[in-house]
Amino acid sequence: MKFAPLALLLIAGTLQAQDADLKAELAKQNARIAELEKKASPKAESAAGLSFPEYLTPYVLIDLTLLSKSNVTADGRSKVDMGEPFFSGNRWGLKGSIKTNVDGLNVIYKLESEYFLFDGEQGKTNALFNRDAWIGISGKLGKLTFGRQNTLARDFAVIYCDPFNHAEVNYDEGGWTNNSNFKSLVYYAGADSISAINGGPAQTRQDKGIVWKYAPADGFCYGASYNLNYEASNNTRNSTASVATGFNAPTWHMSAFYTTANNTGATNATVEPFSQTSMSIGGNINFTKALKINAGYFHYTSDQNPGKPTRTDNAYTLSGSYQFSPTWAGFLGYQVIKVDSAALGLNAAGVYTIPNAFAYPSTAGTAAYVNGGKNVAYAAFRNYLRKGIEFYGVFTYMKLTDSFKLSTGVPKDSQTELGLGLRMSL
Repeated sequence: MKFAPLALLLIAGTLQAQDADLKAELAKQNARIAELEKKASPKAESAAGLSFPEYLTPYVLIDLTLLSKSNVTADGRSKVDMGEPFFSGNRWGLKGSIKTNVDGLNVIYKLESEYFLFDGEQGKTNALFNRDAWIGISGKLGKLTFGRQNTLARDFAVIYCDPFNHAEVNYDEGGWTNNSNFKSLVYYAGADSISAINGGPAQTRQDKGIVWKYAPADGFCYGASYNLNYEASNNTRNSTASVATGFNAPTWHMSAFYTTANNTGATNATVEPFSQTSMSIGGNINFTKALKINAGYFHYTSDQNPGKPTRTDNAYTLSGSYQFSPTWAGFLGYQVIKVDSAALGLNAAGVYTIPNAFAYPSTAGTAAYVNGGKNVAYAAFRNYLRKGIEFYGVFTYMKLTDSFKLSTGVPKDSQTELGLGLRMSL
């Protein structure tokens, strides 16, 4: 009987040890099951939905702006409407990068289509990939692309054109805020790319473009571009050439470009050749992690009809952004455009206007050569609801001088825009 308690203790210890071993084994098996489920979950999702290889990346951007605009009629009435979004054209597309057998060399491509959210129509009729349709290569010497794409000048000047963009010069195609009254600066970074569907004067993209960019991790950046034209037997007429450079420092960045277009016949009333040139310099500085200031200058000249004055534009922009918190950011900006000796162009609505840069008008019925000014102040806030989704508010005030008017039918010299929007990028 003396051994009974000892035996009971031995039996209890054995059971506890077995129980501990059992629990450890169960924990090990549960961890293994969890690991297997984690590995299997993408396959299960792929079976239920769509799956894409790493070299095929679909994406979509949806941007809705409800905008109130003053002076939309001759008697000064306002209108609230759902039109083109304030920040970005709605788009969807495919892009990718494919490794080759050559070390460090990838084949890259992008196909991008624009649509209108308010009615679902394409951005341009009968042009599915009207925003981007290009293929190219990337490697140690940069990125070389062929097809319809942004102008080189647009991608380099994006770092200072408004406060909503990235700070550094890089390989991205830069999206300027271009659907509001302060969108005109983007045309100074444009080109003449004349085609029946996509191209035409005042384009900020170019057909048949050949674009090279080299933007190393830090230091100097370079770029050059040229677009092959639609002429039957001439490679220079109605084409555009551009060069650009930039510099990325830890807290500041700058860039500059020079663009020249050689035109004749197709866009003016005579067959006399004429040229258009645009140049710009600017940059930004991060005073703190939250505060960024941007500034830039644009200069544009254009030949006009023989014996007529040369059009000369000078434009300036100053803007800034402040990140109040991870979810709230504010933006302010101001731009000035001064145009001298511009030929009034007859537009599709049958009214005479001062054309945008690179939009050389049909001057068969030119009424006059005039001066004008366009000054715009703007403000905005963004609330980042989560990654890729934001709510925003925007405000612009535009003041026109001299021969700048909203239109012949609306002879006002000022306009206010006030809007709220929701933007999703996936």
